[in-house]
Amino acid sequence: MSKLTNRNRKIKLTPKTQSVSQEVSASPEVVDLPAVNPEPTPAVQAVEVQPEQPVAVAVIEKVIEPIKPITYETSPKKPVKLNFDIDPKVAKRALIEVTDESHIGKHVSTVPTSEHTAIVTFESKMPGYQNWHWLVMLSWLDASHLTIDEVAMVPTAEALVAPAWVPWSQRVQAGDLGIGDELPYRVDDPALAPGYVAAELDLLDDQETLRPFWWSLGLGRERVLSATGRELAADRWSAGEFSGSAIMAKVAQGKCVSCGYFNPLAGSLGSAFGACTNAVSPADGKVVAASFGCGAHSETDTADAPAVPTIDLVYDDTYDQGLSADDDDSADESEN
Repeated sequence: MSKLTNRNRKIKLTPKTQSVSQEVSASPEVVDLPAVNPEPTPAVQAVEVQPEQPVAVAVIEKVIEPIKPITYETSPKKPVKLNFDIDPKVAKRALIEVTDESHIGKHVSTVPTSEHTAIVTFESKMPGYQNWHWLVMLSWLDASHLTIDEVAMVPTAEALVAPAWVPWSQRVQAGDLGIGDELPYRVDDPALAPGYVAAELDLLDDQETLRPFWWSLGLGRERVLSATGRELAADRWSAGEFSGSAIMAKVAQGKCVSCGYFNPLAGSLGSAFGACTNAVSPADGKVVAASFGCGAHSETDTADAPAVPTIDLVYDDTYDQGLSADDDDSADESEN
């Protein structure tokens, strides 16, 4: 609060924070002001500093928190307990409607799958289905009324079942190809790539330029194959199992020299011999003559056979029902 005392423009200030008043000059040159404490009060310091650290720590903890993987549970954590007992005779009556009673063995188990469903298991005594089980699926809304959902017979781990299906195109294995056999032509063979005129020769020329100078001189090896050694090897391979004089080569229509799986040897022997790289061929991994041939040629003219024709499955339940062939014959004679 300020008061004007006289015409000399003397101003008397009474600050709120001080009980003693001080006179200051209001002239333009010099003005006396009350002393101000440059240090903030303790209350101001607490407001500025106190909330910073807790907020920063909380944000950092949220960012670095690891993400938990999502898991899906297909079965309840705790086993389901029913408040009533399921009579196996109810499930057995359902089985008698689809098979003979003599084909049903003893009761194995009753397993609840939920609060309103269960599976009743029986042994199978049907001939030809050893170690199989009968399953009866039940459901209910209340214990007084059970519903038969499904009846099935499934194999156990000890049951004799058919092996897994193998496609026809994958059934030919190494060693299956014999003399006179010929595989069909495969248009999309992942082991083969299109070839062009003189492309292979150009590739060999490029490889020759990449070889070091000492390659042809034999540096790094004490001795190399001489001309006589090459002739002896060529004589053996020309009269061996995979030569042009072999029976399989005479029967085959295609020769190795035109096969995509034929990989010529390096050097002078490459003009007459190479390595077979066809996994189905009996010569796979062997040195073969260019005049050799087999039914696994990459360019065979045999068309791919169509899928094996199938007919509607015909079930003969005569044996499953416990009837014998003698009973059928006697029934036919009685009708005649």
